[in-house]
Amino acid sequence: MAERKLKAWVAAGLIDAAAADRIRAWEAQHSRPVALWAVVGLAALSIGLGIISLVAANWAAIPGETRLALHGALMVGLGAALWGMTAQGGETARRWNEVGIFVLAILGLGFLGHLGQVYQTSSPAWVAIGLWLALFAPLLLTGGQGWLCAALLAGGCIALPWMRFGDPALGFSDAHAGPGVIRGAIECALPVALAPLSAIMLRGSLRAEFWTRLGQIGFAYGIGAVSLFVIISGIGGWTNGAMTGDPQGNVDTALVAVAAVLGLAGLAVWQWDRSVQGAAGGAVFAMLALAVLAADRLGGHGLAIGLVFMVLWAGMAGAALHAQLRWAFQMAVAVVALRLIILAFGEAGGLLASGVGLIFGGVLVLGVAWGALRISRRFAPARGNA
Repeated sequence: MAERKLKAWVAAGLIDAAAADRIRAWEAQHSRPVALWAVVGLAALSIGLGIISLVAANWAAIPGETRLALHGALMVGLGAALWGMTAQGGETARRWNEVGIFVLAILGLGFLGHLGQVYQTSSPAWVAIGLWLALFAPLLLTGGQGWLCAALLAGGCIALPWMRFGDPALGFSDAHAGPGVIRGAIECALPVALAPLSAIMLRGSLRAEFWTRLGQIGFAYGIGAVSLFVIISGIGGWTNGAMTGDPQGNVDTALVAVAAVLGLAGLAVWQWDRSVQGAAGGAVFAMLALAVLAADRLGGHGLAIGLVFMVLWAGMAGAALHAQLRWAFQMAVAVVALRLIILAFGEAGGLLASGVGLIFGGVLVLGVAWGALRISRRFAPARGNA
């Protein structure tokens, strides 16, 4: 706790001198030797980098089977340590389990790559990711406690369909969208199912942080992917095949399927979480589905697509306000303001080449920023809301 803050609070009458002394005593008792831990961390990093350098320098000299055996032994040893730590229980063991499971899953992913290197396998990368998920997703789902395991699991779930989609035999072939693009688009939309899965598992779960983070990543993935799709739609049309070489309309069908997946995800969230936050989450998924369909129809019309983007994020601001999520509301307002500025500059065109145009642009930016700040301060939920 900064001494300056304590003195300012005492001077403002927020706390008395006795309370300030108690705060100082508590902070002194619970302070951590940051400098010491920083030195220890640097030493550990140096040792780790040295070991990696030695192994890398002699990598070719070590037989492949020996390397695989050492890699496997390391995983087995870590797994045994995690098993013993789980039996102990307690908050400290729970936190270390989170780190241990994360490291074990990373080692497992590295082992698959190591295996492919030693035996020169030629399988596509998505096969390895799929095998890794099949082996380690149950461990992450049953033992994950927080951000680390949630992010790793969600990252695998997102990477797998996109890697499959990039395979010419499964998605686009020679820049033309064949029937496989429909299945690929549905697969790429499926990671949003992490949100309803979170809503289901949070009911009575003792690992609320893990499931909450997993659901948040599912929401973030859906919002980010659809927002990016809407922005790209302003470049050219989708349904006429101008951007995809798709005169048969496979992309159009794929986008309708993606909208259906988003709508079903929203319905599932609302069905399993009847709270205010659940209703807001369901509404967000419904707006994302409508945005995909609108962008599909209006592709190539920059102004219309810009308006679709702003309406989408204005709707999400409303959902955040309904759910009393201050940070989400403020972020949505900021995104709408930024998109409005970009849209205005894009429509102004050559006007900005003149001095008067530059002055107008500066005044516009200040006006939009001031308006966004006023809206954020006036309507944002009170501090302390999640």
